[in-house]
Amino acid sequence: MIHSYKYSEIHEDKPTLTELIIKNWGSSQMVSRGHIHQIDQLPGYICTLKDTRDIIGLLTYQIKDEQMEIVSLDSLKEGKGIGSNLVRLAIKKAKELDLKRIWLITSNDNWHAMSFYRKLGFTMTAVYPNAITEARKIKPEIPLINEENGIAITDEVEFSLVES
Repeated sequence: MIHSYKYSEIHEDKPTLTELIIKNWGSSQMVSRGHIHQIDQLPGYICTLKDTRDIIGLLTYQIKDEQMEIVSLDSLKEGKGIGSNLVRLAIKKAKELDLKRIWLITSNDNWHAMSFYRKLGFTMTAVYPNAITEARKIKPEIPLINEENGIAITDEVEFSLVES
């Protein structure tokens, strides 16, 4: 069966979103640059299957100081353009709001994310050594090691997109 996708702002069933977030992130909290985000309370976009309305993608963001931070991105069907389309929707929103910068944090072990964001035009702008080690004091659910590649998860890596 061929599915088509529907993208929309988050207005969906919050318990379903919270369940998805906890499954993918270990809790509904995200820590970036020492700040605690309650992901399930943030604005963002979802991708659903049109025929079932099952959520297969989620992006959340926070706006502060004329900047948008992409706080979380989940794509449950890799390689289908879902994550890219969700990021493009966030970029469009930032342009509509005339924001100066879009940025995000990923971890030093997440090569897939680093490559993904580079392909979308983001630039690596900073590395924060041992920031994730510190974040574990706030969110102990953060794994010590990436189980897929064996890399210790210690540092935050910042990516930015500055629109001219």
